[in-house]
Amino acid sequence: MTNIDQRIKDEWRELDFYYDLEKKGNKSQWRLYGSKHGLYNFVKLLKNYTTEPTNDFLSEHCHCGPYNYLKVMTWHKAEITENYIAGTIEDLKNLKNIIADKLEKTLPGQSFTIDKEHGTNNTALIKFFVMKDSFDPVSMDGNYS
Repeated sequence: MTNIDQRIKDEWRELDFYYDLEKKGNKSQWRLYGSKHGLYNFVKLLKNYTTEPTNDFLSEHCHCGPYNYLKVMTWHKAEITENYIAGTIEDLKNLKNIIADKLEKTLPGQSFTIDKEHGTNNTALIKFFVMKDSFDPVSMDGNYS
């Protein structure tokens, strides 16, 4: 195993959830897999993003995970696409709260979806899969499973 391979595994474990993008017909899906604790890290990521003053400006963004595909971005409207999850800072705070509320009510083995709750013209949605507490995000990365 190379140092790069180990770094990627470490980054998945630090993120504590796995994500991918499934391109499906007219509507793509961001799929996030993690234990409740791991998926709450996405909620924390949104919280940290929305409280950082430098992210107040349009097109500011952050990339998530070892491959940096998932992007959260400040935009003039709430929107989920295959390129980003975006909105005003207030939109993203609202998204954080919606996800936290749904996550609290979802048991391991269940899933929930975010779509029209965050943007009316989305070309993608976000589906959260709540896994067992022992879930290792590396297990979902086809390069390492």
